[in-house]
Amino acid sequence: MFKSTNYINSFILIVLVALVIYFDSFKTISTQIQTILPNSEQKELLKKFNEFQNSKKILLFVEGLEKDSLNKLKIIENELLKINGLKLEKNQTNKNLQKFQEDYKFYINNFDKNSLINLDIASKLEELRFNLLNANFSYFFDKNDPLSLLEKNKIEKNYSLKNGQLIIKDLGYLSIFTINNSINSISQYEDIYDSIQSKTNTYENIKIFSPIFYFVENSRIIQQDVRTIILFSTITLILLYILILRDIKLLINSFITLSSSILLALFISSFLFKELSIFVIVFGISISTVAIDYMFHHYVHNHYEKKKEFNKQVFLGMFTTVGGFFIISFLSFDLIKQICYFSIISLIFSYLQFSFLYPKIGFIYTKRKNINFHLFSKIKPSIIILFSIILILISLNQINFDSNLKNLDVENKKLNQLENFFNEKLTNQDNIPVLIKGNSINSLIKNSKILKNKYPNAFIPLSTLITEEEFLERKEFLKQINIDSIKTQLEKKSLDFGFKENFFDTTYRYDLKKPDYTLEDISNLGLEILAFKDYFITYANVPKNQENEFYKYDFVESLSVKKMFEASLNSIYKELILYGSLTILFIIIMVFISSKKNYLHTLSYIIFPFSLILLLSFFTSFNILHFFMLFIILSISIDYGIYMGSLNINQNNNEAILYSLLSTFAGFGVLIFSNINALFSIGITATIGILAITILLIILKRSK
Repeated sequence: MFKSTNYINSFILIVLVALVIYFDSFKTISTQIQTILPNSEQKELLKKFNEFQNSKKILLFVEGLEKDSLNKLKIIENELLKINGLKLEKNQTNKNLQKFQEDYKFYINNFDKNSLINLDIASKLEELRFNLLNANFSYFFDKNDPLSLLEKNKIEKNYSLKNGQLIIKDLGYLSIFTINNSINSISQYEDIYDSIQSKTNTYENIKIFSPIFYFVENSRIIQQDVRTIILFSTITLILLYILILRDIKLLINSFITLSSSILLALFISSFLFKELSIFVIVFGISISTVAIDYMFHHYVHNHYEKKKEFNKQVFLGMFTTVGGFFIISFLSFDLIKQICYFSIISLIFSYLQFSFLYPKIGFIYTKRKNINFHLFSKIKPSIIILFSIILILISLNQINFDSNLKNLDVENKKLNQLENFFNEKLTNQDNIPVLIKGNSINSLIKNSKILKNKYPNAFIPLSTLITEEEFLERKEFLKQINIDSIKTQLEKKSLDFGFKENFFDTTYRYDLKKPDYTLEDISNLGLEILAFKDYFITYANVPKNQENEFYKYDFVESLSVKKMFEASLNSIYKELILYGSLTILFIIIMVFISSKKNYLHTLSYIIFPFSLILLLSFFTSFNILHFFMLFIILSISIDYGIYMGSLNINQNNNEAILYSLLSTFAGFGVLIFSNINALFSIGITATIGILAITILLIILKRSK
């Protein structure tokens, strides 16, 4: 007999699939660790930094300084240049920048005070004449500064030229490629990465590295790990549900409901957030195994076969779990907010279907062998609570808060080693990138020079330019030291030493136009400035051992995801305590509302899992996801407390709770096999919580 209610579930799934595909909800899912950072100006700046050419370098190193090594380098260069979007950097300074620095050298370079004080033009001319006359080949000198009044900049480099090619000192040949500015998406990075790997993987004794490799490799590692976890979890759940339900109709409908709940949560979340961390999807799939709990309790109590009164215990369990997520969702941390919204939508949708649609569809309950948890139930709730309090007090002294984002991310040792190799061989110090801000191009240059003057070892390309203020100050200084008089004396005395008239005509000229930079001018000089909101930004590479000193300047922004993560965690530390406490208070209130005389029994399901999870502090530092999952486990475990604290508990409750525990463990427990620390943190916390609930089911004595 045709029954329309049998197909409502399927119809809803089809509609949701169509909506998700039409609005392309999957495009919001991101595998980048930066996604878990709260939305902020710093996060936008981090994305903006990727538009700089400096962040899109590809370094190619061929070991050895023999001719064969150079030939190998040239062959690989030619292969890589066939890749669309790659360009080989020339081994020379930008000609426009070179000319600018030469023209404005008396405004850019510092004067040697000793040379000015002890200036002897006659001696300098005699020395110059001697060198010119006695040189075996042509003698080169600075015709703009023949008296050597300017300081000489000494720059130590670990690289030089050989056979017209860059080399790393005593090691091998080096080529540098840049990626086109129009290439900014992960898919484009993947195309370039794959092309590079296919063209270079047959060569030995070469190293190739680019910062974009992290985007590609880490993304793929996360995707592969997540796919494996989801596949393993799905297979485990299917086998579990087949063994438990043995009802193909209920099994199919349950999977349709859980799939629909995930798709609905994804669809709505894609409108709420620009980017959705892939960790949210994994958590959402895991939380659906908690939702199946609502079906088990209705099913084993014959709510799908016979018309029965409203199941208050299931509603209170759902309300407590959703309430916990709702309170924690107020945390100013996007990853947690995303997980909470996703879970709330998924749980409510599943509850509505399992509670109100399934009774209309109708499923016949098949009685199983009685399950009795109370065979060893000898320990009173008061003893459990006292024991738990002792464990909590012991653990509190051990808890350390880990705010290091790298401990949540993928550990890519191969790329780390490559990056360290180039950092060590190309620079004399370990550098990190930062951003410099300015309200105008002139103020940006000024800020760059402030840092450069304070930290001479920092690499700040924009500091080679001069500000308007510097130009005017230096012009006044040149007048004060009578540079015109020095030039006149030089020209006059040079005749006495046999120099031609007008030989020093172009010397010590400083009557130049005050520079007025535009973005186009800066680009023509081979330097990089980007407009961002109402100000301008550029980059700098600063010594890592002085990193914290740089952040004292309000115009310096960190590009360290770790720093941003730590800052965001520190900013929500009080919130975490507040909303965590409110969650616990809410759960305790729900205990008294739902359990009546058995409130101590129900309370045990909060405090015992809490105490066992805190024991983790003896083995590892707690990160944000440990704490988050701690409160979620409390919200979930109270479900079991409500069911077991019910005055009319029977064998059906035992059966439903066993199935729910197995399902929840299959959903969350598999995360302990993840290679991603973020998922492992969730998995280990959930596993300990589920283990604690299982122990209570076996040993806890019920009140009469």
